[in-house]
Amino acid sequence: MTVLPTPPQEYTHMLARASVTKVDVDGLGVQLYRWGSGSNCFVLLHGGYGSWAHWIKVIPQLESHATVIAPDMPGFGLSDTPVEPHTAESVAGPLASALFELIGQKKIILAGFSFGGAIAGHVASLISNQIKHLVLLGPGGTGAPRGEMPDLIRRTKQMCRAEIREAHRRNLEILMVKDPSCINDLALYIQETNTGMHRLKSRPISATDTLVQALEGARYPVTVLFGEFDASVGSYRLEREKILRQTVPHVSIEVTRDAGHWLMWESDTLVADRLLALLSK
Repeated sequence: MTVLPTPPQEYTHMLARASVTKVDVDGLGVQLYRWGSGSNCFVLLHGGYGSWAHWIKVIPQLESHATVIAPDMPGFGLSDTPVEPHTAESVAGPLASALFELIGQKKIILAGFSFGGAIAGHVASLISNQIKHLVLLGPGGTGAPRGEMPDLIRRTKQMCRAEIREAHRRNLEILMVKDPSCINDLALYIQETNTGMHRLKSRPISATDTLVQALEGARYPVTVLFGEFDASVGSYRLEREKILRQTVPHVSIEVTRDAGHWLMWESDTLVADRLLALLSK
């Protein structure tokens, strides 16, 4: 029997302070976590194999300034799984409906990470009149090639606890971060619980140009953040930038030095600062 690690205090404290709502969308439950209050609102979408916890270091820096909503997207965490075939639309549609149920027609700053960037593009296209700003962090769905990297380590039932932990550590090093020293117990717990709960394969969706299709004709402001050493982007960042600029000529693109893919973990203060700066725009 698999023995799960004990949640770190930072994780349990964040959950204890959250207002949790599960919204039924035509029989599919979408779980949303909310912190803070006020008319300003951030909606934060996690990446593939993820959950709300991808944003755990950024949320505390935002919640004193605005309402912060971080869902488990359909197919991940404690949200239900859409019927197959799984597409960006089958994730974004119920998510947009759940957000409307929770916040109505309030204007939002919508941020999406990795696979969540592709989904954010689709959510934004569905509720474009509510989008104050769209922020994409290392987004998938541009149609550009994936960066070359070592194969991620598969976990097996034969592995002991130490081997499982080491596999998750190595996978974070390969895909998610530039500096291995930032991988602590909280990062390992988030990685293990997130990957253990996903039921939707995000990579085939991220490999398409679905984000580009969703962004065609976008009139709201769009900002894209890349980590300088984002493994999922690899040597193809300039190609991604070209595609994004052709699709959204008014896009703003910033590259964060000495950071990998999981910007909200490795450069949480910078990400929070960039998001908070949008409140006054």
